[in-house]
Amino acid sequence: MSAWFDAYGCDPVREGLVVGAVPRDADDVAVLRSLGVTRVVCLVADEEYGSGDRRAVEAAYDAAGIAEDRVPSEDFGRLPAATLEASSALVADALAAGGTVYLHCRAGWQRSVVTAAAVVGRTTGEAPAEALAVVRSARRDACPLPHQVEDLEAWWAGRSGPGRATDRPV
Repeated sequence: MSAWFDAYGCDPVREGLVVGAVPRDADDVAVLRSLGVTRVVCLVADEEYGSGDRRAVEAAYDAAGIAEDRVPSEDFGRLPAATLEASSALVADALAAGGTVYLHCRAGWQRSVVTAAAVVGRTTGEAPAEALAVVRSARRDACPLPHQVEDLEAWWAGRSGPGRATDRPV
């Protein structure tokens, strides 16, 4: 296991959803496979990977039969509504199909935590504060930035209304 993945790790947040750090090598991907992960939703931009890491991880996903979707976003940056909508929809759809999803950003503390809260919100109807509490209870090192929490709240407000807040029961 890479030192990075060992240090930052991953945690199951709810049935079928694991949140954590960027996998760096085949050993990290083997950990994901041992957790039953069938799909990865990656929020990391290419430049956040170490030299050669991205190619190694792609090859390991292929060898393990793990599908990957990518919605790159800026580390420490904003999470626009379109990004939260796209990434949370990918996760919610995979959960609805019965898979186990690994949702990650670089350390698994900010972007992926906020996105996981968006998934909880869209699948259960829980408001942002409650959805974040669910994720934080599982991912104890979670520390989303204030502007990212604001982005989650704005995304949620934009989805509210009859039939829009929760659209994918899982």
